[in-house]
Amino acid sequence: MNTPTLADRPHLLGTPLVAAAYLDRPAVIGGAHEWTWRQVHAASLALSAQLNSASTICNLCNSRVGFLVAWLAAWRSGCVQLLPPSGGHAELLAMLSSSVDPIVVVDDRRELRRHWPGRTRCILNVPEPTSTGITATDMAWSPVWDAPLVRLFTSGSTGTPEPHLKTLAQLAQGADALAARLEQDIDGGLAAIRQIVCSVPPQHMFGFEASVMLSLVCGIPVLDRRPLLPADISAAFHRCGAGTAWVATPLHLRALVQSAEVVPHCRVVIASTMPLAPELAAQAERLLGAPILEIYGSTETGAVAMRRTAHNVNWRPLQGVRVEPAADGARVWGAHFPSPQMLADTIEPDARGGFNLLGRQADLIKIAGRRASLASLNLLLQDLPGLSDGVFYMPQTGAPTERLVLIYAGAPLDRASTLAWLRERMDPVFLPRAIIPVERLPRTVSGKLPLAALKAVFTAWLASKSAQ
Repeated sequence: MNTPTLADRPHLLGTPLVAAAYLDRPAVIGGAHEWTWRQVHAASLALSAQLNSASTICNLCNSRVGFLVAWLAAWRSGCVQLLPPSGGHAELLAMLSSSVDPIVVVDDRRELRRHWPGRTRCILNVPEPTSTGITATDMAWSPVWDAPLVRLFTSGSTGTPEPHLKTLAQLAQGADALAARLEQDIDGGLAAIRQIVCSVPPQHMFGFEASVMLSLVCGIPVLDRRPLLPADISAAFHRCGAGTAWVATPLHLRALVQSAEVVPHCRVVIASTMPLAPELAAQAERLLGAPILEIYGSTETGAVAMRRTAHNVNWRPLQGVRVEPAADGARVWGAHFPSPQMLADTIEPDARGGFNLLGRQADLIKIAGRRASLASLNLLLQDLPGLSDGVFYMPQTGAPTERLVLIYAGAPLDRASTLAWLRERMDPVFLPRAIIPVERLPRTVSGKLPLAALKAVFTAWLASKSAQ
């Protein structure tokens, strides 16, 4: 692997080899202050002095400035950095308990937990944008490119979140591969993207790679806020102006389509975290007037392939990535992750070097001798009239007579019309035996639905039925 040199990463590094014009370009926009790269690096230098040779930090900063400053400060200090997929108490406690002398860094005092001081040191990171008296030479640093100092975690949608170690070289190369594909697939290339709006947490692999690393490596400024609701997303795009890229999930796109909110200035949408239905992609493209590029990847690998879902079913691997079918899934090679990696998806190669996703083996369910992909059935739900948010869940009782249930949030569904609509589109053996309304689905901040959380919803529903 060719390790990048200092001169290769002008925005990632505050180095005197870089012209001052780079450091004085905008880095974070839309907050109380607009930050330049020079100011971000200066703030990270100040925070690194507070870390006092810490061995591990847990970066829980929610704002773009806070996260970026803590991220760079950790690299300056050479310590391991934990990026938890959610702020759940049990998950965080397990991560902190398994770390040596961890420091928790937050940028919102409300995120501090009263039980933390006895277990770890906490730092409130609220930097101010100043670089007075600090030169490019003062900010220069030489990170250890090949040290596995970043721990990104799986979402825990099928169990306990699992850590995956990353090096800075791997993360930078992953951003390079993503940038190379965007250069090909966006009219005008990367130069057409003037800023990024990200609705996905920076601690999540997709949000991290598509906004944090892409921003650092390519020097694209990012909006400081993380808009979630359609009205907030529209306001963010009004604030940013022309040439804005949106990093989003299918849930954000679905909410936007349902609201019909006007979103101006969108140049491209980069979507991931769960399957995107082609019809939803087409509807969102018409509303936004911009292409939607969907990423296929994982925490283990980062981005692996991309497609424009409204136009193409098959995926095209990123530059330098090879994907092959295997007996128990798919085997993937790439320069930006330890190769090869095994993914649990069944694929079918095409004649052009791409592939079609046939489903995840763990998602396959068998009822009355029939098989179906749970992911495919959930994708079908995206088109169910009147449904705001819903998911099929297969109870894990092991009983031969067990059937699917539909758990949903939003306006009440009429059972008869819902089943009639589903019956026209799926094998009757997979029709839900129960339709369970909840106030909201237990989604993580990245939109995933942990299996344990769905089990808890189903168990509570069963208990309520027994009590009646």
